[in-house]
Amino acid sequence: MTNQPTPNAILNGELLPAERAGFSVANQSLVDSFGIYETIKVEEGRFFHLSWHLRRLGDSASILSLELPASLEEIGVWCRKLADTSSGFGLLRIVAYGSDGVHEAQCGIYMKPQPKLADALFDPGVWLVTSEGERTWPLAKSTNCLAQALARFKAQSQGAYEGLIVDRHGHVTEGSTCNLLVVRDGVLLRPLAGTALEGVTENIAVELAAAAGVSVQRTALPLAELAGWDEAFITSTNRRIMPVRQIDDTALPSSPGPVTRLLMSAFRDYEKKHGWGE
Repeated sequence: MTNQPTPNAILNGELLPAERAGFSVANQSLVDSFGIYETIKVEEGRFFHLSWHLRRLGDSASILSLELPASLEEIGVWCRKLADTSSGFGLLRIVAYGSDGVHEAQCGIYMKPQPKLADALFDPGVWLVTSEGERTWPLAKSTNCLAQALARFKAQSQGAYEGLIVDRHGHVTEGSTCNLLVVRDGVLLRPLAGTALEGVTENIAVELAAAAGVSVQRTALPLAELAGWDEAFITSTNRRIMPVRQIDDTALPSSPGPVTRLLMSAFRDYEKKHGWGE
């Protein structure tokens, strides 16, 4: 039997065996969820918009007054160092936590496998179930993900693909690990600014829609209006654009619908031409 190489990780710039690159259980910041993170797709050693993810990491740190241990450029060097020691395929995760009541962060980076996505997830699409909750500090990609975790657990318990979060006003804001966009009467709808964490893939999808002549509108997405939605899809780093065929007990009229199909194709072209530049 062939021995598998020991996976590596980065802790504050130092390349270590993954099992040694950890945070102390006594760190109060873990209890407080005082941290931020990013997930970046890596294929053939190339990153999908590394600089965009690093920029959002920096924005999240600023919002939480968290002092990163190095510049964003240096953290990018750490990411490349780790990717060079791996197979060159996977999802790279950056996690930065505060340290025992101070705002200077420790930064860990590790790679995890990129899950293979079955064709059926894209045609006819996925079933989502809703869960009550709200993201804390939606403008920052923080490690405070209790609402997301509970939505994910509910979805798993019911055999659904993913959970959707519904806030106190009855508005759908985002998925447990993704963004949600809706098509109604040919218009692409996205949640109001500040109510959900904006995704890198989500923003690309919106730009592609506008470039294709699809009208885009920011609006609240009341769950009570679900019956009036023509199409819906989710976006995330590893899923790209994935159609939604059903939410709770309501089947959507079209999955994948015409706008969703248009954007799935446009995103594939975009990724080939522009996605792997840093």
